[in-house]
Amino acid sequence: MNTGIALVTGASSGLGSAFARILAENASAGGGAYRGRIRGLPEFDELWLVARRADRLEALAAELSGLAPGLVVRVRPADLVSSGAVAALAAEVAVAKKPLRVLVNDAGYGSYGPFADAPLDLQLGQIDLNCRALTELCGRLRPFLDSGSLVVNVASLAAFAPLGGFAVYAATKAYVLSFSVGIAAEWAERGIRVVALCPGSVSSEFSLVASGGARKDVLHGFSPEKTARRCLRAAGRGAWISVPRCVWRLRRFAGGLAGPVLSARFTQRFMKRPRRPAS
Repeated sequence: MNTGIALVTGASSGLGSAFARILAENASAGGGAYRGRIRGLPEFDELWLVARRADRLEALAAELSGLAPGLVVRVRPADLVSSGAVAALAAEVAVAKKPLRVLVNDAGYGSYGPFADAPLDLQLGQIDLNCRALTELCGRLRPFLDSGSLVVNVASLAAFAPLGGFAVYAATKAYVLSFSVGIAAEWAERGIRVVALCPGSVSSEFSLVASGGARKDVLHGFSPEKTARRCLRAAGRGAWISVPRCVWRLRRFAGGLAGPVLSARFTQRFMKRPRRPAS
């Protein structure tokens, strides 16, 4: 049976691995007590895990194969910002001759601190991965999506307002949000659903990377599994934007009331984030 593929980028940790676990639980081929837990989730019989760290992907694949014995889990190590990486991934999907039923674009990173203090290559890398690679993935994989397919683009609560001390990251996620809602309107005519996930702080390695090691854990981090599950449930109800917690929705509302200038000034003055100086 030519069921289909679910593909998750950034699958080696955090939200990416959480999405992968939840998708495996709900896989059509997996059977068992988990099947159908999330209403409206497309059926698939292969789960592709994409990230740079092959060892982590292999460990996750072994875990998921035990969770859903009938599911084919494939590991695809890739640096999505390297030349030709997305095109090569799309070529592999073409060779599989199966529809792409679920696409989760989670790969991304941020950098704490004033724009002028962080290495410029680090800042530009955020744009390359958070924006360009995500856009290329949607563009190159679009031909394999069909009616009923689901695309999840991971944006952020930071997408709703400029942030001092987090300027490039917030700008990239504003792009992801705008782009996602735009293609959601375009692709709805063909039955393809697109949802932008806009979470606040989630327990992951994000803060460790963003701070250059100065902050190990995200402050007040929420469960990545709950975040991913709530997003998929919202998508099943037809949502184009998912902000999965009440406190996050309140912060979105407050940021809207404050406006972009006040939001940027407030975060720059009162919400400074640590960053270890480059050696």
